[in-house]
Amino acid sequence: MPSFRYRAIDQSGHILEGYLDAASSAEMMTELERRSLLLIDIEEVNRSSSARRVSILAGSAPSYEDVTALTEDLAALLSGSVALDRALQIIYQSTKRRALSSIVYSIWEVISKGHSLAEAIAAYPKAFPRTYVKMVEVAEVAGNLDATLQVIAQDRRRQSELNHRLAAALAYPCLLLLAAIGVFFFVLIVVVPQFDQALVETGNASRASEPLVFTLSRIAVGHSIFLAFAGMALAGSGSVAARSDKAKAALISLLRQIPGFDTLLMQQRAVVFCSTLAMLSRSGVDLPTALRLIRDLMRDANSANLVAQVLADVRDGSRLTDALARTDFLPAYGLQIMRVGETTGEADKAAWRVATYYETKLDRSIARATAIAGPIVLLAISAFIAWIIVSVITALLSLNELLL
Repeated sequence: MPSFRYRAIDQSGHILEGYLDAASSAEMMTELERRSLLLIDIEEVNRSSSARRVSILAGSAPSYEDVTALTEDLAALLSGSVALDRALQIIYQSTKRRALSSIVYSIWEVISKGHSLAEAIAAYPKAFPRTYVKMVEVAEVAGNLDATLQVIAQDRRRQSELNHRLAAALAYPCLLLLAAIGVFFFVLIVVVPQFDQALVETGNASRASEPLVFTLSRIAVGHSIFLAFAGMALAGSGSVAARSDKAKAALISLLRQIPGFDTLLMQQRAVVFCSTLAMLSRSGVDLPTALRLIRDLMRDANSANLVAQVLADVRDGSRLTDALARTDFLPAYGLQIMRVGETTGEADKAAWRVATYYETKLDRSIARATAIAGPIVLLAISAFIAWIIVSVITALLSLNELLL
C-alpha cells in the first residue's frame, strides 16, 4: 500500500504533518476529512524511505523522564477540559525531542481511529510499563483519566528520585575505589620503578628479600599494555551492564549478601511494593492483577518469586497479610500496619503509610551508609598507600646500610 506525506490544518488552525498509508490519494483525503483536518498538500513517498524513517524513530525510545513529563502535561491538559486527541496534538507540536514526538504522534493516530489510550500506549512496553497501561485502562472506564495520570506522574517522580538516591549511595564508594585503583597502578608503573632502578644499579639488593611492591611493579610495567586494554574492556562491559536488567538483578542479589545493604534493599523493596499496591488499589485494579503487575516490577528474581508466592496464596483464598507473613516479604512493622488496614477496609491507605514510613527510613539508611562507606574506603586507600611508602623507604634504608 502506498505511503503519503501530508500537511493539514486542524480545527484550531495548527498545521500538522505526518505519514499515512492509503490505497490512493482520494482515500487519503477522505481519511483526513474524517479527522476534521483541512488538507494543504499531499505527496506520495517512497515506501522504503518511509519504512526507514519509521524504523529509525522506533529504534530510539524516550527516556524515563520524558515519559513522566508527557504524563504530567497530558494530565494538566485533560484537567483543563482539553479533549484527549487535542491534548496529544498540543504536546506533539510543543515537544522538541524526536523520540517522544514520534510516539505521541503514533498515539494520536491510534486514538483518532477510535481506539483507547490504553490500547495506544500498550504498543510501547519499554516506555509505558504494564502497571501504567492497566491504570490508564481502568481510569478510562471510570472516567477519571486526568486524576489517574497525575497520580502516575507523581509516583514516577518519586520513584525516579528514590532510584537516584540509591545510585548516588552506591556511586560514591565506587568512585573512591576506582580512584584508589588508578592511584595504585600509577604508583606501581611510574613511581616505584624509579626506586627499583636505583636498587638494581647497586647490585647489592637481594631479589629474594626485596619488598613485594617492587615485584608487583615489575609485573605491572611488563604488562602495562594488557592492563590498559583490560581496563577499557572492563569500563565498556560496565557501561553495557548498567543498561541490562539481568546485570542489575545480579548486582542486587550480590549486594543483598553484604551486611547493611540487605536492610537497605529490603526497605527499598517495601517502598516499591506498598506504593505500587496503593496506587493500583486506588485506581480500582483488583488485588490479583495488582500483585501480578508488581511481580513484573521486581528487579531481582528472589523478590519476584516471593511476590509470585504471595499471588498464589491470595488466589487460593488467603488474606494478603497472611500471605505476606508466610513469605517474610515485608518487615514486621509494615506487616502490622497492613494487617490493621486490611481489617478496617483501608488497605490502600495502610499501604501508602507503610511506603511513606519506609521511604523516610530508606533516606536515613542511605545517608548513614554513605557516611560510613566513604571513610572506610578512604582509610583503606590510606593504609594501602602507606604500605607502598613504607616498603620503598625500607628498601632505600637497607640500600644505605649496604653502601655504608
